[in-house]
Amino acid sequence: MQIFQPGSHLAVDECMIRYTGKSDDTTVIKGKPDPVGFKIWVIAQYGFFIRWIWHVKEKPHGAVGVEISTQKSLSQGRPSKRRKVTVEAPDTKDEPFAPNSTQAIVIALTNMLPKATYHIFMDNLFSSSPLFRNLRNHGLGATGTARTNSGIHQELVQDRKDDGKVKKMYEFNTVKTIPTPDNQVNQIAWKDNKLVLFLTTVFTGADDERVLRQRKKPSSKKSEAKPIRRFFGDEAIKMINIPTVAAKYNDQMNHVDRGDQLRSYYKYDHPLRRGAWQALAWTFLLDVALVNSYITQLHAPQPNWKRYTNQREWRECIYNELFNAYGHDSQARQRYRAGDERDLREPELQREHINRVSAGGDEGKSSGMEPTYGG
Repeated sequence: MQIFQPGSHLAVDECMIRYTGKSDDTTVIKGKPDPVGFKIWVIAQYGFFIRWIWHVKEKPHGAVGVEISTQKSLSQGRPSKRRKVTVEAPDTKDEPFAPNSTQAIVIALTNMLPKATYHIFMDNLFSSSPLFRNLRNHGLGATGTARTNSGIHQELVQDRKDDGKVKKMYEFNTVKTIPTPDNQVNQIAWKDNKLVLFLTTVFTGADDERVLRQRKKPSSKKSEAKPIRRFFGDEAIKMINIPTVAAKYNDQMNHVDRGDQLRSYYKYDHPLRRGAWQALAWTFLLDVALVNSYITQLHAPQPNWKRYTNQREWRECIYNELFNAYGHDSQARQRYRAGDERDLREPELQREHINRVSAGGDEGKSSGMEPTYGG
């Protein structure tokens, strides 16, 4: 963090570290390039992994180092088996916030950053109005897609359920915005190929918040695709003014995926089934150090070195410099390998190959001695 200073737009997401051996902490996430392995929560920018937290199943909130105090639920009746946690907002007077386990990850990761104003992007695994309100109270902007069970306005939930019904669906590129009652979080629905729900404390969804993007005409001929095909007409590609909230989300949400992609180009392909530490050391920590250093030298403001725009050349530069710096300190391997420490003290034996006593009891014949036969 002394060399790399993160910008204002960051993304929180999960990544997987490939490991197919036996471990109580392995996770299966279908659809990932490495679906089986260890899960890690990451906050990143342009592929640079700024901070991360290890996911551990046995932890109450699924992550190592997330220190949150527990609080009993204020609801009536039998208490839920799911533990509620309270995250106190430092230097603010807002009400205590009780996030679920994934929302607590976002707060923990943002607390690790240098003090500054950030705009955090996340997917619907994390998004909720209470979380975004809490981040706003801490001086952080937030934007993310939302699920229908995230607490978003019921009118938008119903619109999402009706999407696909010809008489009730939105026209293509239509936007509807409903702010929360306290006017702290905007709840937005946008009709793309499907109706997409957003939560944001930064964008309003107003008509003047639009940017031009190139879009392709969908190939689907289903009934729900009729509004889109009607919008495109005979054009296969069209420049469209889409909502800024959608454009920014698409541009900024892939920061963690970029890092995964850069690591995948030169990943350690040997199967890792014994020793979970190898997966964490060789396929994550070492690769993250290499990728982070590559991104740092690539975007340094005024470097006193030649920039490397190719990751392979950068890696070759690193190991060449390591060999040049530390290679002279190593000792060359001995040219003989007799297998007996006595040979090190007898120069004559260093020059003569000797076949040692084998497991069957035969003595070496190259010593000049005649074999002895018992009888």
